[in-house]
Amino acid sequence: MKKLLMIALAVSALSACTSPAERMAKCEAQGVSRDTCYLAEQNRTTAMNAVAEKQAMENAAKAVQHAQSAKVQDPLREASFTANGINATVSNGFFTAKINGKKAVVKRFNANSYEIKGAGYVLSVTLDDNGITDASWNRTHGRDHGLLQFTQK
Repeated sequence: MKKLLMIALAVSALSACTSPAERMAKCEAQGVSRDTCYLAEQNRTTAMNAVAEKQAMENAAKAVQHAQSAKVQDPLREASFTANGINATVSNGFFTAKINGKKAVVKRFNANSYEIKGAGYVLSVTLDDNGITDASWNRTHGRDHGLLQFTQK
């Protein structure tokens, strides 16, 4: 039995770059029966398939975990911003925005940072898990800027 195991291990070790037919021929050339060589080849194939399957399952689990962590949930559904001469509203999960009654464009940089552009202003909004943490404004032309007061619903 030990001899068979040693032969199987030797065949496995030496079989890295050879075809199954070559491995069978080498095994038989050593005086081992064809059935034993065939069994060793089948065990080698099964072991390699098991390793490949295990790696595929690990890769799939990592992909699922990455996909779940990549999901972004916006904690905000509706908010209003005010400052000197600025009245802005955002609704529908940051998809719809108005600045001073005019339609504005919302640009999402990542899960925590948005930019709202319209009516000559650029509003920058920062979020965390609890909602808005910071809001500021700049004019599109000129150097006027400041902080926004906000209320979120």
